[in-house]
This record gives sequence, C-alpha cells and structure tokens, in this order.
Amino acid sequence: MTSTKPTPAQLVHTVEVLGHPGVVRLVSEIDDHGPVARHMLSRTFPDLRLQQVRDGSVLARTHRLIHSGQQAGQPAYRLTPRGAALADVYDTAARWARAHHHPTRHADFTTRVRATLTLLTQNTAHATEPAQALHQWIQANWGILDARAATSPAVVLNASFGGACG
Repeated sequence: MTSTKPTPAQLVHTVEVLGHPGVVRLVSEIDDHGPVARHMLSRTFPDLRLQQVRDGSVLARTHRLIHSGQQAGQPAYRLTPRGAALADVYDTAARWARAHHHPTRHADFTTRVRATLTLLTQNTAHATEPAQALHQWIQANWGILDARAATSPAVVLNASFGGACG
C-alpha cells in the first residue's frame, strides 16, 4: 500500500534532482540561448566542475528534461516540454528569491533557485508563488518525484505543502 503523503526523503530527492547545479544551469542555458552542443558542455559551464556538468546532463536526460538532437550537424541537447516548463519554475523561484534577498542579496541565479526549492520543502508560507509553480510542474510531471509512487500528485503535494498549493 502506498502512502498518500510523501516522505521527507521523496521531497528531498525531488529538490536534489531539480536543484542540482548542473541541471539548473543546463536547463536554464538551453532555455535562454538554445541548444548546447554536447562536446561544448564543459566550455559552456566553466564555473562548474566537470563531474557536476556530467551528473547534471545525466539527471536531465534521465528525467526527460532534455533530449539529444542535432545543431549544425553536431549532437546537441535541447529542452523537452517538461524541461521548458521547469525553466519557468526556475525563473519564478529566482525572481521571488531576488525580490526577497533569499538566500542573500547578491546570490547568483543557481544559488537562488536551489535555496528557494529547498525552502519549499520546509515552508511555503513565505514563498507562495514559487510553491504554486513547483506544485503545478510536479503535478504535470509526476514521475520525477518517485517512480514507485502511485498516488495522485495533488494529494501528495497538498499533504506536503500543507494545502498551500491547492
């Protein structure tokens, strides 16, 4: 029997996947600038460790946020509809974080997104706009939370966010 309320581990796993620096950067880069050639990944993200870039691309492909296509005859990563919708969640989270100086006034985009996603697993009372965006994204893309979960995403998210997203 599957629980109707997510475990803290399920929420942490979701935030770890969605908030992975390589995932945030890759999804946001493609959303802002178009496809990224696979052979250019490390050059596109020089501030990330190579392992973060690799792990991010694996996570993004595994969760169908990106897919491989062609750009100028070279293999390149493109956003899937799921990835494009996640880019909107990132933008909402970063915009809220910037307006509220979360976690700090001078944080960069990735840090703002990651900190806001983490905040949403703890409390949504102060971040209703990003909580609603994340709620809607997870509801539309339920498989990323937990492949074994069989309950309705609306039930799970309302239970986890105390009804703030309903």
